[in-house]
Order: sequence, then C-alpha cells, then structure tokens
Amino acid sequence: MDAAREIDRLAGTLRDYEIVDLSHTLELGIPTFPTHPKYIIADYTSMDDVAEFKQLIMCDHSGTHIDSPSHFVPDHDDPRRISTADLDVSQLIGRAVVMTFGPFEATSHHITLADVQAWEAANEPVRDGDIVIINTGWSKYWKRVPAGFDYLRGWPGLSGEASSYLRGKGIKAVGIDCISIDPGGVAGDDLKAHYEFLPNGVLVLENLTNLEALPAVCLFAALPLKIEGGTGSPVRAVAFVPKGNHRA
Repeated sequence: MDAAREIDRLAGTLRDYEIVDLSHTLELGIPTFPTHPKYIIADYTSMDDVAEFKQLIMCDHSGTHIDSPSHFVPDHDDPRRISTADLDVSQLIGRAVVMTFGPFEATSHHITLADVQAWEAANEPVRDGDIVIINTGWSKYWKRVPAGFDYLRGWPGLSGEASSYLRGKGIKAVGIDCISIDPGGVAGDDLKAHYEFLPNGVLVLENLTNLEALPAVCLFAALPLKIEGGTGSPVRAVAFVPKGNHRA
C-alpha cells in the first residue's frame, strides 16, 4: 500500500472517532503550584502594527502541562536530564488506559499498588508502551483563585509503590487531573512518584480535565512546545474516543 493510500485509510478511521479536549483554558487566576510562577496574559500594543496580539508570562508548568525528565534530574551532566526541546514526542501519543479512583476528600490520599492492581483486574491490564491516565475527579475544583485554592489543598496522587509498579510495566507516560502526580502534603525526597518516573524517562502530565468523559481505553495525544532547556511545557491534550463511547 502506498503512502497516500495509507494516509487516506488512517484519516478515514479517525472520522469514526470523537476528539475529547483534556486541557484547561489558560487564563488569569488559574491555580498554580504554590512555589511556581503565575500565569499572566497582557494586552500589548506596538507602534505602527494594526494586528492584535498578547504578551504571555508563565511557568513552563502552567495549566495542563508535561514534566520533562530535567524537572527532577538536576545534574546537567546526567544523561537522564532531558529537556523539553529534546523529548521524543512519540511518548505522548498512543494507547492510554484511564484508571478511575475516588471520589476523595482533601486528605492527600495515596492511590496504592493494591488500588491499581484491583483496577487492572476489573478493567484492562496495563501494557508495555501504554500511557496511564489517572482520573480522580479532582478537576471539579479547578476554578480561578481564590475559589481555585481548593484545588491546591489535599489533592490525591500516586504512592511510591504504585508508581514503581507502573514504571516496571514499561509505560511511557502517566497523567493525572491534579496539580501534581504526587499527593498533596509531600515534599522533598517524599515526592516518590516524580522521582520514580522522571529520572527513568517516564513523562508526567498534570492538570488534565474531562477524564470522566473517557472510556477505560482510548487513543491519547499531547504535544509540548519545543522549549530549549525547558523542564516542562503547557500542552493541548486530547483523547480519541470511538463515537458512541464518549461519556458525556
């Protein structure tokens, strides 16, 4: 089959899928991790230019974003320190399993290895090369601050043991609908999920949304900006879901 016919076949297949947007809107007042720079968008008028444009000031972890390995590999001589511009974007495109847990109170709940294995037994085993998406229902708290401060209090996340298990399954990325893949209330060496995934080349996505609309298995894609030296990047994350399987 020649290349043009193969592209036509793929395009025809995708017509049978609905695209679900999994990204929050970047706007003034969005929740940010307490130590991170805030998102700012401002009007900008240039002399003798009739076009309209804006000036953006933001962290490379603003909104729905990915963490690059360099986010948790501080040694510049360490070969595991991969910045955003050097990522293999194929790690962010592929089959995804969508694990649903909760609902949770703001108690910094640790999703355990037993939780993950129970979900697999009831739904779909994680395969080598999968992207794992964790749906906790926490995105309902995403609002402009000050109301959005609730999003930053006691969110759930993966335990170190669960993270180690998923990495051992050969996944290429993991995402969650919270401000961090680690639960709230942990810091430093206790950020076990970050330390398990990023230095081992597993990319992390945070602040996903609309996960309740997804079935247990979907096609996922998220492309970062090509930022030299970046430790992350905002993304437009989407899922491709067979028509009729969208949980509207």
